[in-house]
Amino acid sequence: MASDTQDRQGGQGGPLLEVDGLCVTLFTDAGELRCIQDLSFSMRRGETLAVVGESGCGKSMTALSIMDLIPKPPAKIVGGRILFEGTDLVQLPDDRMRDYRGNEISMIFQEPMTSLNPVMLCGKQIAEGLLVHNPDMAKAEADAKALDMIRFVGIPAPEKVFKSYPFELSGGMRQRIMIAMALACEPAMLICDEPTTALDVTIQAQVLQLIDRMRQETGTAVMLITHDMGVVSEMADWVLVMYAGRQVEYTRASELFAHPAHPYAQGLIDSIPSMDASGERLYAIPGNVPMLNELPSGCLFNPRCPYARDICRREVPGFTPVDGDEGHRVACWKYTDRWEEGR
Repeated sequence: MASDTQDRQGGQGGPLLEVDGLCVTLFTDAGELRCIQDLSFSMRRGETLAVVGESGCGKSMTALSIMDLIPKPPAKIVGGRILFEGTDLVQLPDDRMRDYRGNEISMIFQEPMTSLNPVMLCGKQIAEGLLVHNPDMAKAEADAKALDMIRFVGIPAPEKVFKSYPFELSGGMRQRIMIAMALACEPAMLICDEPTTALDVTIQAQVLQLIDRMRQETGTAVMLITHDMGVVSEMADWVLVMYAGRQVEYTRASELFAHPAHPYAQGLIDSIPSMDASGERLYAIPGNVPMLNELPSGCLFNPRCPYARDICRREVPGFTPVDGDEGHRVACWKYTDRWEEGR
């Protein structure tokens, strides 16, 4: 799925972002809750990585950890590294991290109405980010750049929208303002946390097309957090499947849909409605994602897995290549030599 633009701008080059063994714990009155466990993946410029899974799987917490926006307390990164162009973001002090946040790495949140300042003009909110990261920039120049960004995201009557408050705009237009804010400083990486939540289908398609066009034109790496497997099949180059705070599968998008390895990934794909299955009952994975204070032993998916054996209930599987393919990894005993002994 990689484009010529990606090749020109380094989509196949060295990693832009490397997450290595990330562990995040919530320290609560009920005890220590491990919400992210030993998470590792990488991203390159010009590529789209989709992070998928049910609600409560740790997708948003992963994004907030990269941006250093996890709620402190109770959350704390207790292990691992987040390397951005070789710099470990976990070790940066707050003032240094602010230089990266919004400038090198930007984020589009789920609900723009809760992310935009309701008493500040939309254009001024875009310009504010430019001025924070470019102290020498004149206000008039920042306003002009903000207006250009409103045009770039395809909003009609940009001059009018520049002088509008968020409540005067539709949900789709507010989401475009969020995208304009995120792209204003030309970041190397954009995190989209379910950017089409609460939007109608037509506007969803327009917003996703805008994000993909931006990726192709600028070479920005995109992390797309979603539960919509249809969106993943259209936009993603790579897919990270998460379950209860752990990675269970990581591979190319085309490979995931053709040959899903983990039973959880298989269940997610089987849950996609099909035009060929008209009248049939829609498949749903049985059970629910476990609470963080009630995680099962062994493989976390074993209570819901149709293939679970004793070894799945006793031991946590490693994250291993599928048939020797380093570009397709899975956390499942089925793909190891110990599967037959696990009955």
